[in-house]
Amino acid sequence: MPGIFVTGTHSNVGKTSFITSLIASLREKGIDAVPYKPVQCGATEAGTSPDADRYREVYEPGLGDVLCTYLFKSKVSPHLAASLEGTLIEPDRILRDFSYLEKMHDLVIVEGSGGIAVPLIDEQYGTPELMNDLGLPGLLIADADIGTLNQTTITASYARGKNVDLRGIVLNRYPEFPSIGIRHNPEMLERTTGLPVLGKVPETEEPDLSLYRTIYSDFLETLKY
Repeated sequence: MPGIFVTGTHSNVGKTSFITSLIASLREKGIDAVPYKPVQCGATEAGTSPDADRYREVYEPGLGDVLCTYLFKSKVSPHLAASLEGTLIEPDRILRDFSYLEKMHDLVIVEGSGGIAVPLIDEQYGTPELMNDLGLPGLLIADADIGTLNQTTITASYARGKNVDLRGIVLNRYPEFPSIGIRHNPEMLERTTGLPVLGKVPETEEPDLSLYRTIYSDFLETLKY
């Protein structure tokens, strides 16, 4: 498997922190996993990608490694950020960068921009089209809190309508003492989306890397059928 595409139900759902811990867990076991953010909107004051900066905490890029193809100053949707800066996002360029990383590493973990319905070029080309062009199975990151039944079910339905190969859901920021509603969500989400909930990730400064390896292993199992 050349890679995984990690998308989310909305912005700031925790995709970057999840990928950072997943990569750390895989590299700890000798898997040469590399993160890749095709489009980043909202550069730091130093002109760097904040997500790529976070990735460097666990991954030191090699010569020629591309952690981010398009970096925009404006913290808006990719299609608008590109327009404001006089740039056109070219899917072929993203595919070339991904192909390079794919050849150099065991596994490329791609992070989408914002939620899955975000346009990259226009209403005709967004995250679903990029996922399909890359030919990658998808993992959906959702918030564990109130509202996730609606958000996650709508997102999964939208992805299915776009022929996106979503393989599972991860509930992020799962509380230590969940309410009865939150405890019930995983079971109901599997029924409303038809997708397995592969993990419940707590919000903690010291992530349990074995949990991320289990999620990865269970994700691989979904590819067998």
